[in-house]
Amino acid sequence: MPNSFPAAQGAVVTPRLAVVIPARNRRGSLPRTLASVLSDPRPDIELVVVDDGSEDDTEAYLASLADPRLAWRRLPVPSGANRARNEGAALTSAPLIAFLDSDDAFCPGRIERLIAFFDANPDVACTIDGFMDVADRRQRLHRLPDPTPDAERLRRLLLCHCVPLTNSTVTVRRSAFASIGGYDDGLYRHQDREFLVRLGRQHRIAFGKAVDVLKYREANSMSRSHAGYIAGLSDFVARCEDYQTQDYATILSYLTLRGILKALAQGSFGVALAEIMAWRRASNLPGGFGVVTGYFAGRRQRRQLEQSLAQAATTSAE
Repeated sequence: MPNSFPAAQGAVVTPRLAVVIPARNRRGSLPRTLASVLSDPRPDIELVVVDDGSEDDTEAYLASLADPRLAWRRLPVPSGANRARNEGAALTSAPLIAFLDSDDAFCPGRIERLIAFFDANPDVACTIDGFMDVADRRQRLHRLPDPTPDAERLRRLLLCHCVPLTNSTVTVRRSAFASIGGYDDGLYRHQDREFLVRLGRQHRIAFGKAVDVLKYREANSMSRSHAGYIAGLSDFVARCEDYQTQDYATILSYLTLRGILKALAQGSFGVALAEIMAWRRASNLPGGFGVVTGYFAGRRQRRQLEQSLAQAATTSAE
């Protein structure tokens, strides 16, 4: 994509912010997602969609769109959302990159707010914002605390899964994104968490005060599936040396059993059995009966961390 492009009136506009969307078999939700960006009248937006080897009509739908701010590329075979995000970022030139999943949506005013925030805070490399979780006609509001915890505490909160996250709330300066090599395209779960942990080693991350992202948890959303959770967690743990310390022993036991227990609670017995088998094969996760004791201790530890975080923020159901 060029460094500048013609606006509707013929003037050349330099992009201020790029929105990158990875998509696989999302023909049904993409119109809502794209409209949430393209409804903004700003001409200095880049929107890039990377079709990750879709087998539905995603490609035909993208080809039918004519907005000059939109570009798209199709990967010939499915390569994962992280590869798609990195490919999409490489197609843009704006100094700010906002990520958006293909079944989520930005609320009106989000792009304007992000540009203004980064203009006013040149020392911040990345922001994480709150979001509205929408599932089965229910909404759950996730706010983040103010002020942002210091770098060491933020890292701990991320590793203990105490910060409500979705890739759709992550906005990063291009220079910081490039300095750490973007997303890890070999990781298929916990991508946002791993990205932020790695980014936070070198750059300042700030919590945003707004809640202007809608996170739709549909039937085929990755966030609603427990299949592959154990393998993904094992891969994530292998990338974070903190988990090898005693400080994270009980938390890791909790995280290991959590996905399996959630699958059982939802009646997904086949998935739960497959996850148990994956657990037995996992080389980076705790095993043995001690995990059960560790699970309850880890759950208490995580709850204490969440309560301390909630003193400055609220998570409420509507």
